Amino acid sequence: MVIDFGEGMEFEATFNGFTPIVFSRTFNVEKPSGATRPKDINEDVGMIVETMRSCGMPSMTALLEIAYACIKTAKPRWALGFDKWVKSLPPAAFDLQKGDGWAADVMGIVEDNFFPSTPDGVEAAPAETASAATA
Repeated sequence: MVIDFGEGMEFEATFNGFTPIVFSRTFNVEKPSGATRPKDINEDVGMIVETMRSCGMPSMTALLEIAYACIKTAKPRWALGFDKWVKSLPPAAFDLQKGDGWAADVMGIVEDNFFPSTPDGVEAAPAETASAATA
């Protein structure tokens, strides 16, 4: 998928089994001891859920970090660091109120990969009945 940040800034993005690895290699969290540990992508997903509940808007930082990890997954040799990449984005990219912007694309990635649901028209299979031999 291509994520469009506006003003001609489009990036190929992929979410697959390598994305959480790319994420944890890119982002760190400081422990109370002062040491750092790799950040888990689920921490950002939790932040998105929490801010959606409390503010009605997803966390900008979490969305940007997940977008960056998806772009790095699609382009493993992409050398632009996260901070420089964020600084290079156009000012309009930081408007989360646009319903069809990059944030909606990243939210779609989060929903598809962390909150999957049954597609319309597909019913769950009924539970198997116990056979007389196992009952």
